[in-house]
Amino acid sequence: MSESNKPRERVNILGPVLLIAIGVVLLLNTMGVLEWSVWLTIIQLWPVLLIAAGLDLLLGRRSIWGSILASVLVIGVLAGALWLAASDQVPGGAGQVAQEIQQPLGEATSAEVQLSPAIGRLAIEALPEAANLVEGTIYHNQNEEVQETFEDGTRASYSLRSEGGNWVPFGTSGLSRLWELGLTPGAALDLEADVALGEVHLDLTGLQLERLKVSIGLGGTQVTLPTSGSFEGSVESGIGVTEIVVPDGMAVRIEANTALAFRNMPDDYEQDGNVFTSPGFDDAENRVELTVNQPMGGLTVRPVE
Repeated sequence: MSESNKPRERVNILGPVLLIAIGVVLLLNTMGVLEWSVWLTIIQLWPVLLIAAGLDLLLGRRSIWGSILASVLVIGVLAGALWLAASDQVPGGAGQVAQEIQQPLGEATSAEVQLSPAIGRLAIEALPEAANLVEGTIYHNQNEEVQETFEDGTRASYSLRSEGGNWVPFGTSGLSRLWELGLTPGAALDLEADVALGEVHLDLTGLQLERLKVSIGLGGTQVTLPTSGSFEGSVESGIGVTEIVVPDGMAVRIEANTALAFRNMPDDYEQDGNVFTSPGFDDAENRVELTVNQPMGGLTVRPVE
């Protein structure tokens, strides 16, 4: 077969461009330049990515210009997502509903609390008074149903979760979907926070913790540990950055299970394999044992600044 009759080898640059673009966004996420919620906007533009893939299959076989066109579409989608995310930073934007949350503590001396916004930002801190178990404001989509349940008693049980309506409207990055809640300092809490995509900011200063469980699929997590108490906890993150802030007087032992994630630990922590222990942990009255599973991204443990 002559050179002119040989089938033309398909030129494909879409795949490498897509991987590079995703890597750049992830890098900017881990560096703190971009909010993790930008992925909410990228996901809502997924049909354009399908169009780009189709153009690459159809035109990329004939010339490199078809593959270049598909790659330009991918870059345009990511650029548009960044622009939309930057233009929507305020809670309560278009299509958002503000809902006030207030659940009295009652006679409870301990409580199980489960908070599951699914998509968006979850911010938690201690309330100035102990009268309410949970108090604050949440912003969610109009078609999103929020389920709130409470079981009274000396050990109460409270659940707040979103169901349905998790599609992010065009022009909305998801940053406006904020759950800003305060928890009682007057009861021992078994706290569980579950977010599929977004950000989690837990300031546990002033709270009494029995147990802590944080789960996030894609996004950033920051947990400031309480100043006193003794409990066990876990932080599960698929892709993202996890930051554990340790106050003075609190000792920690952290099992850091990381695969493709960097670890940044204080210099005075003792390391034994994947386990990092702060000085004086064994004799400390206030101490926390944490398991952190962070396959991709980064894990940082630092003292309060």
